[in-house]
Amino acid sequence: MVISHAIHLDIHVPLPSDDCLMTQTLRANELLRSFSRIQNVSTPNDENDVPAPLEQVDLFSLHTPHITLFLADFDLELDHNHIIGEDELGQLNTTKVDSFLETISTINFTNVIHGLECKLSLSTESFIGLDNLNHDDKYYTINGAFTMLIVQNSPCLKKLSDTILHTVESFVKRPVIVPSWVASLPEPQRSAAIYRSRKYGSPNVFKGFLPHLTVGFDPPTVTNAAVSHHHSLRVEQTSRQWREDAMKQWNEGFKLVKDRCSSKVKGIAVGKNSLGGTVLANSRMKFWSVGGHEEQIVIRE
Repeated sequence: MVISHAIHLDIHVPLPSDDCLMTQTLRANELLRSFSRIQNVSTPNDENDVPAPLEQVDLFSLHTPHITLFLADFDLELDHNHIIGEDELGQLNTTKVDSFLETISTINFTNVIHGLECKLSLSTESFIGLDNLNHDDKYYTINGAFTMLIVQNSPCLKKLSDTILHTVESFVKRPVIVPSWVASLPEPQRSAAIYRSRKYGSPNVFKGFLPHLTVGFDPPTVTNAAVSHHHSLRVEQTSRQWREDAMKQWNEGFKLVKDRCSSKVKGIAVGKNSLGGTVLANSRMKFWSVGGHEEQIVIRE
């Protein structure tokens, strides 16, 4: 079998495990998971119903809280010059991986952000220009299947994202597959996102860089032809409602601590991407400290 592969990797800022921002991120995910279970129990099903979706993100055991700096498909797996068997599918090319990580290691992250305040905090700024109903006290957004906390887009995060992109752009797998969610954007954002995807490997770079913390991902339930369109709409509306209910409760609690709830960029890591833009726990390939901070080992029950 002759085949060419790529691996979806997320270069990101992992949240420090011992501060308020991590606590609030976990709290948001915990509420979403709790509300999704409650609505499944409390909503009666008829014979044509399919189960309502449960919250897919688990920041306590399966996924890592993080702020993405650059997410793309990288050409790091066995290439088309290598004849591979079924048991080798998805295996990494160690030479390519070593080169990729060594290239990132050439970046002196401390020097890159010298003179910049690298504070991490949440914001109420409208996200992707779609949340037109966002209010001054709303620190989250729900866009389609994604539930996210809005991170303040600081010059520090922007500089880190731009630097990483320029450094690893040559490793991006081409041709680039444009993420499906881009199709739901209004114009001119959609065309701009498609252009950035095809040119740089990701729509979320440069003017499209919008830092966030993913706390929920709830794609529509796959239905069969026997399930009515009306029912599908009802499931989507129900999903949106319990997510809003969960996040409104989170938001009210966060407002009580918002003035003293922030963090700092302490390092950069690279890990494997999973559903909804998450990063798989225990998939970290390397960590680079920023400002002399040591890597933290996060253990959550």
